[in-house]
Amino acid sequence: MHALSAAEEAWDLYENSNDLSALSDCVTHSKVALEHGPKDDPERHIILDRLGLALHRRFKRMDKLVDLEESIEYHKAGLSMCPVGHQGREYALNNLGLALCTRFSQTGNPADVDNSIQYHEEHLSICPIEHPNRSYALSSLGSVLYMRFTLTGNTTDLEDSIRYQEEKLSICPTGHSGRSSALTNLSQSLLMRFGRTGNFADLDNSIQYLEESLSISPIGHEHRLPALTNLGAALYTRFEQTRNSADLDDSIRYQEELLSIYPIGHSGRSHALNNLSIALLMRIERTRSSADLDASICYLEEQLSICPTGHEGRLPALNDLGSALYIRFEQTRNLADLEKSIQHQVEKLSHCPTGHSGRPHALTNLGRALLMRFKDTEDFADLDNSIRCQEESLSICPIGHSVRFPALGNLSQALQTLFERTRDEADIEKSISCIKAAANYSVSPLSGRLMASTDWISVARKYDTSSLAEAYSTSLYLLNRLVLLASNIHDRHTRLTSTTTTSVGGREIAVEAASHAIETGHLQSAVEVLEQGRGLMFNQLGNYRIPLDDLEAKNKELADRFRELSAAMKKSTLSHGEGQKRIVEGEDQIARIPISYQRLSNAWDRTVEEIRQEEGFSSFLRAIPFATLQRAAIAGPVIIVKISRYRSDAIIVQATGEPLLIPLPRATPSAVAALAAILVETTRNRPEAAECDRILEDLLREIWRIVVDPVVSQLTDVLELKKGSRICWVPTSTLWSLPLHAAGSYLPGEQNLPDLFVSSYAPTMTTLLRAHTGYEPNKNPSGPRWLVVAQPEAEGEPELPYATLDVDVIRHIGTHATVVEGEGCTRDAVLDGLKDTAWVHFACHGTQNLTDPFQSHFSLLTRDAPLTVLDILKTGLPQAELAVLSACHSAAGDRSTPDESIHIAAGLLFAGFRSVVGTMWSMDDEDGPKVAKIFYEYMFRNGPEAVDCRDAATALSRAVKQLRVRGVPLERWINFVHYGI
Repeated sequence: MHALSAAEEAWDLYENSNDLSALSDCVTHSKVALEHGPKDDPERHIILDRLGLALHRRFKRMDKLVDLEESIEYHKAGLSMCPVGHQGREYALNNLGLALCTRFSQTGNPADVDNSIQYHEEHLSICPIEHPNRSYALSSLGSVLYMRFTLTGNTTDLEDSIRYQEEKLSICPTGHSGRSSALTNLSQSLLMRFGRTGNFADLDNSIQYLEESLSISPIGHEHRLPALTNLGAALYTRFEQTRNSADLDDSIRYQEELLSIYPIGHSGRSHALNNLSIALLMRIERTRSSADLDASICYLEEQLSICPTGHEGRLPALNDLGSALYIRFEQTRNLADLEKSIQHQVEKLSHCPTGHSGRPHALTNLGRALLMRFKDTEDFADLDNSIRCQEESLSICPIGHSVRFPALGNLSQALQTLFERTRDEADIEKSISCIKAAANYSVSPLSGRLMASTDWISVARKYDTSSLAEAYSTSLYLLNRLVLLASNIHDRHTRLTSTTTTSVGGREIAVEAASHAIETGHLQSAVEVLEQGRGLMFNQLGNYRIPLDDLEAKNKELADRFRELSAAMKKSTLSHGEGQKRIVEGEDQIARIPISYQRLSNAWDRTVEEIRQEEGFSSFLRAIPFATLQRAAIAGPVIIVKISRYRSDAIIVQATGEPLLIPLPRATPSAVAALAAILVETTRNRPEAAECDRILEDLLREIWRIVVDPVVSQLTDVLELKKGSRICWVPTSTLWSLPLHAAGSYLPGEQNLPDLFVSSYAPTMTTLLRAHTGYEPNKNPSGPRWLVVAQPEAEGEPELPYATLDVDVIRHIGTHATVVEGEGCTRDAVLDGLKDTAWVHFACHGTQNLTDPFQSHFSLLTRDAPLTVLDILKTGLPQAELAVLSACHSAAGDRSTPDESIHIAAGLLFAGFRSVVGTMWSMDDEDGPKVAKIFYEYMFRNGPEAVDCRDAATALSRAVKQLRVRGVPLERWINFVHYGI
């Protein structure tokens, strides 16, 4: 009895202190108690079970397999003394199952995991619902099923594991001691299932559970380490799919904390070093941070130093260190880094014989490094070996293997390099074939495929244009999908301005594709491709609100489903990322997005495909054909002006007939950029009036010379367009910032563009087409519903004393208008008013946000939030017709994405207004009421019952002419512009 008491005391001491010597004393005393105690003692199973448990714990501390083997034998002996129905059988089953599971993780013997599952299943069967130990039984069985899944790949085990873990979580509410482990284990299984199925709901839920687990596992908690490990991995996985940089930054932050927990010499440090270095390398693609790169190399060198030959961590360390050194060589051109990179890749390859799973990756990376060294040394042995490495890698990578994608791209580069030396046509044909395959490799991330497609454009344009049209088409498709898959409008804008999407132009893809179409004689296709690749964000939003009357008559269920999904997609897109709350330590509430954007997007795509299967709907939401687009020119010719490094052109589109091409050889990108820079500097610095007019006249003369005069010649001489007719400009690229509408020679006796035609603008032809579609002029005898917003004072802005005069002008017209002004001029009041108004007039400050254009805004009540472009887009505007923006910068675009036309005026167009008047830069306050008086007098010339928003362009033209007659400086009157119909 003395030995038994000593064993119990030692176990209690270990439980309280985690003292290894106490654990060893428990083992020693327990063995003595067994040796000297009676074999038929009914309590003997307790000693056996505790001894087995103590040996299992000691194995985990000292890693001696003999302890684990003994533990299993003692647990088996204990179980044999606990027949079915015995009160000790529950614990014996659980402990034996856990010990076998541990041995499986050490030896990989399938019999151990099968037997473990058997014991855990019986354990669960004797722990019915409400049993206090059911949660432990569920957790153990779920974990061991997960382990067997990793061995066999049997998805039934994975599904059962998730089912048991979900049940465990359901019986471990907030505050339960088992909730943290339940969250971590379930998230691990969901992350694994995501890897098998690609279901983003699993990935999102996995991250949500891990964030909660981390929030309830403070520093020092036993479950913080697995939560950090899995959360870092899950966020990195989501970043790979979505390219959301916040996920990558968070992943790095959690992995840095994880590494700080593992001291030097800890068995987990090698894996932590590798994962953190990989994440840092990925962030370098975005930030180009030399500090991240140096840190990554430092971590990898440490990992390599603690992973001798034969260590499982050596191969990944060799691979990733080789890659990191290669990247640093690209930045610094230090040949020593490249030599070390090749050295590490050669060693890795030597450890990956034929049949080894790591061989394809080793070959691909080594081949890439050898190609780089060839370019530096011109040693053809390196080039030949590079090609052989990539070809072997492809030969052993089946379709679907992740390494095929980089191998295809690297082989394409190597063959192109070879062709440039040998001029063997077979080499360039194969090079193009490889990069084409990479761009179309559906299992690779969209961002990588887009880069491959732009590489395809470069090589095809340089050496073989036969596939160039297909390359452009592929790039536009991938760019569209990449932007669409961003879950909110802020991320979409970020993707359009990112390095990835502008590598060959990203935003220039459309104009380059149009240039190629023109070069090959396909002018209609040039118009179509310009529409497909420009205004992506607003055009995608437009797809969510198209009329469905015809579809509803044919298939109401399908129309309703599309309408519901479109509303959800629009709501998610316009969230601007607001709903994605971060989980941090100490938060009580866990925010959860009820359905992942990826699932929503997939459901929307599937529904669109179903609609296309309906008779008469095969072209539903496909790229709009030219014959449809040209209907946008019903009110007058539409002039698309395309600026490209390959060729610049204007294309005149009429409501019927073929488009007319006008080459603009003088309008080079550099020439247009120089004019834009002059305009920005002049309107920002505001020199004295005479000097300002001189600069602007010179500017307008140059715009006339290189762009507008050739167009006007065609309009007057070829099309015989009457003086005073409407025309609409659709500029591309930086032309958006130039006042095309005011161009002219400005010489005595000569007419300028404002004297010849009435100019409007449109972001895209699609926008103009939507503005025309379904429009019916006002029939209300008292005129349209009218909202007037007047706010002369705004924080940080000069007072606008003339703003109230705009209100007086409108009141003088004699028609009823709802006026929001003074203390009542709040964001919510304006948004409420917009919902059921047809016309709106803003007399207040407008501000363009150059870094986040969707936050461009009107300044209202000082203490209230401003009214942003995003606010307007979120608001349903079913009655909207005309918006007059007597505000600064209301039509100044976003320089980072000029082809997206993201400014306040365009935002109102896309939100539903059909006709918008705005300004390109800061306006003089006194001009607002002058323009408003003449403008509205013309609009109401035939009485309120006959007003038509399609008269707005002519009304503005007449008002501006009056400013000119009164001698208003040039800079002030050319500021006013019209958008839409």
